[in-house]
Order: sequence, then structure tokens, then C-alpha cells
Amino acid sequence: MAETSVRTEGRPDTRVLRLPGAASAPEFRLIDIDGLLNNRATTDVRDLGSGRLNAWGNSFPAAELPAPGSLIEVAGIPFTWANAHATGDNVRCEGQVVDIPPGRYDWIYLLAASERRSEDTIWAHYDDGHADPLRVGISDFLDGTPAFGELSAFRTSRMHYPHHVQEGLPTTMWLTRVGMPRHGVAHSLRLPRSVAMHVFALTLRTTADVRLAQGATT
Repeated sequence: MAETSVRTEGRPDTRVLRLPGAASAPEFRLIDIDGLLNNRATTDVRDLGSGRLNAWGNSFPAAELPAPGSLIEVAGIPFTWANAHATGDNVRCEGQVVDIPPGRYDWIYLLAASERRSEDTIWAHYDDGHADPLRVGISDFLDGTPAFGELSAFRTSRMHYPHHVQEGLPTTMWLTRVGMPRHGVAHSLRLPRSVAMHVFALTLRTTADVRLAQGATT
């Protein structure tokens, strides 16, 4: 790969080298979390009382969110929306272990919501025995302000209560990401022990640069 220097006032500055970079195409791993679903946070008008997004039994309106089991894309990131059942449509974080295909990843993407602004730790476990603490922040589903720089994935026009629908009271589900800086082979993630945090979908991203470093040819 050719090296080029940065020029200052017409002369090359030999202290700074610029290496032309190759185009990188990210690779995504969409993680199935169906086996971990333990909480109801979406309802329709026929089962308002099933919501458990917070202590007051509020919930997202299911009609304004993706259909269970669907493949969706948010800000260019693909996700598999969980297959909801009678008792679960999301993972309320209680320290669950999420098994992932062993690989070298650089980002964890989450579709998530929090009962209030919450910050905690995801642990990434590697084949060499290391476990890295990775900070994750998820903003309040009701306030609608991205306290941790997230993107709004879905913003509904109303909120469900156990006994009525509150029109004009929007809720927000967030797209957040967590960096995985270690250059190692990860095999599992441990979610935070924070019941205020709710995960609806999870995707891992590996860049082409990381795959090439592993000796991949594509």
C-alpha cells in the first residue's frame, strides 16, 4: 500500500503519513433472543393489562411497532424483531447470557428502551478467558431525549396504560450501540443486571477490516 505525506505550505511534512484506506463493507450477525424473552412491553387494545414496561404497567402500542419475527432495518442496521408470545416480547435485563457465533466483532447494536434513563454494563466474554465490561446507556422511553447520543428507532403517537390508551403521549424506542475494542474471539454477552433496561433486538457488526485481519478472503 502506497504511503502519501501531508503537505504544509507546499512542502511535504514527513512527520505525518496518510495511508489510503480500502473500502470496508460491514457484516452483520442478527442474534436470536427469542429464548430469553421474559417481559411484555407491547400490547394492543385488547390486552392492555398485560404490559409490564414499568411498575405502572405501561406499554408500547404494538400496532406502531414491527410485526413479531419480521426482518427490519433501522438507520442501516438490520435486526430480527423478536417472536412475541403471551408472556414475553422483550428481554428485561437480569444478567442473562446471550450466546453468539464465535467471532471478532466491533459493535453491538441494540433496539432497547428504559423505564428511566439507565446506564450499566454488558460483559463480553472471549475465548482466551478475558471478559470485558462495556458500558451501555439507554434513555427514558417516555422523556424522548437521547441522553446517551442514541438514535430514535421508533416513536409512537400514544402510550398504553393498563385500562386505557393515552393519545398524544409519545413513547420512544432507541437504537444504541456499544463498542467492542478487544481484538479477540467473542463467544457470549452477559446483559446488565438492571430490570429498568429492556432489549427488543440485538445485532453484531464486523467490518471488512476486521475480517481481513482474521485472514478472510471475502
